[in-house]
Amino acid sequence: MNSSPSPKPTTTTTELAKQRNRAAAERTLTSWIQNCLSLIAFGIAFDRIFVALNQTFPKQNLQINTQLAHIIGLSAIAFGVFLLVLAIVGYLINVKSLNKADYLYRKYHLFNPLAILVGSVIIFGLLAFFAVYFVISMT
Repeated sequence: MNSSPSPKPTTTTTELAKQRNRAAAERTLTSWIQNCLSLIAFGIAFDRIFVALNQTFPKQNLQINTQLAHIIGLSAIAFGVFLLVLAIVGYLINVKSLNKADYLYRKYHLFNPLAILVGSVIIFGLLAFFAVYFVISMT
């Protein structure tokens, strides 16, 4: 007797399931792109809003505030680009596994979205706290 397993036949149901999984991966990627672009836009807007506030209230030390705004804005932009790259890599891995003839569904996450969300809120909160503390202590 032959102990090697025979290849699974490809059926219409299997192909439809692959198409649904591919469409779900595309929707997930679209959602991540939207969120990453929002984060990048937040980084750009943060810098612009901070500059406008400094022009409105010129009593503060403009050099320190502008540097902090640039750091926070650029870090938000960099984090958005980093998450975008991770999302694209996760999508490509998912689609590549769908194209295999012996596809078997496995729950695979390149990163945990909830952990990234909580971590980014904590990091930006701490960054904003230290920025405000630093500005207040300089006045």
